[in-house]
Amino acid sequence: MSEAVRQYLLSVVAMAMLAGVLLALVPKGAVHRSLSFLCGLAMILVAMGPLARVDVDALAQAMSRAKMQAEEAAWGVTIDNTQWVADIIKQDAEAYIWDRAEELDIRPKAVEVTVAVGGTYPYPYSADITAVAAPTQQKQLERVLEAELAIPAERQEWHEP
Repeated sequence: MSEAVRQYLLSVVAMAMLAGVLLALVPKGAVHRSLSFLCGLAMILVAMGPLARVDVDALAQAMSRAKMQAEEAAWGVTIDNTQWVADIIKQDAEAYIWDRAEELDIRPKAVEVTVAVGGTYPYPYSADITAVAAPTQQKQLERVLEAELAIPAERQEWHEP
């Protein structure tokens, strides 16, 4: 591969030197402009020559491989972003439960929210609450969590400290 690059660079440099010498020898005028045009065409042909020898199948495979690697990298980023969003939702849901519990005069010792990551967007799935609460307070908070966070009572675990 390096030999091919070396040959390519040598041919481009040789053509540039030849064009420079020819243009230096010809006086300014119509002939100089015509020679300048022809030297430009020759440079283009020398520079584009390797494209005529390109293995199209190998190029297509390399492009396909690069695209797949880019998609894998993009999915990795998407997964990382999804996890980041899930962490934010978890923290916000836990803070919300703490606030609502305190409004109902419940003093939680611990609140743990599980976030479901499947689907298009993460969402609060279940809640594990450690607190001392009267049955009426517990029912009120269960209804709030069901209405506001869409966590049904059957996915809410209550523990006494």
